[in-house]
Amino acid sequence: MTEYIGVTMDVTERKLNEAALQEAQAELARAARLTTMGELAASIAHEINQPLTAIVNYGSASLRWLAHDVPNLARARETLKSVVKEANRASEVIGRIRALLTNDRPEFIPLDLNGAIREVLALTQSSLQNRGVAVLTNLSASVPPVLGDRIQLQQVIMNLIMNGSDAMSPVTNRPRMLHVRSAPDTSGNALVAVEDSGTGVEATIVDRIFDPLFTTKPNGMGMGLSICRSIIEAHGGRLWASPGSPHGTVFQFTVPASVTGNAPHCE
Repeated sequence: MTEYIGVTMDVTERKLNEAALQEAQAELARAARLTTMGELAASIAHEINQPLTAIVNYGSASLRWLAHDVPNLARARETLKSVVKEANRASEVIGRIRALLTNDRPEFIPLDLNGAIREVLALTQSSLQNRGVAVLTNLSASVPPVLGDRIQLQQVIMNLIMNGSDAMSPVTNRPRMLHVRSAPDTSGNALVAVEDSGTGVEATIVDRIFDPLFTTKPNGMGMGLSICRSIIEAHGGRLWASPGSPHGTVFQFTVPASVTGNAPHCE
């Protein structure tokens, strides 16, 4: 009986330790997302300021049309429609930002991966411009719909884009180019690649950059790429890195095409 109790206590303690580790990893994941969003503060302000400025301009125009001796109701109506459109646009931006910061369970639905990429590029546009990064996109129209969680996949894309931008910070003797592309892979699944023109990753550590707590950044937590790989693997895909040509690093991931059936299992 004593030995049996001892085994039970060992198992219980192990499960408690595993639960504590999972909770710590979840908090680190949230912290990583918050750090990324902190870096994007200027971009977010820019994205929200654009529709708000348009709302003010359209609202002022509507008041002018209504203030005429003979109010021009048709023109006022059209400009008010634009006010509603821009207000919805601002709401969508805020919604995307809020979703990126939540800990909601993943929702696997058929989605347009190119559309998800474009949304991330819109959010990061100002931040990349401020860093002197030029973005080239080559998004293939033949990329199949994928079954996945839009927010989680956008977290991966955003992380790879911002990592690529960070990798080009020391570059001063050539353009800072970030190439984002999508295409079907040889199996008919969706392939996304983010290639920078930075200093590259040393061959001796390229296999370690996805390990938890391993980082090449002075202030990095070493969780971003590990979380990205976990997300992609939970979607039934694969994430890897390879040297760019002639400079930098290429991060690529695949996500299975959407098919009838159950979503990938995600803990």
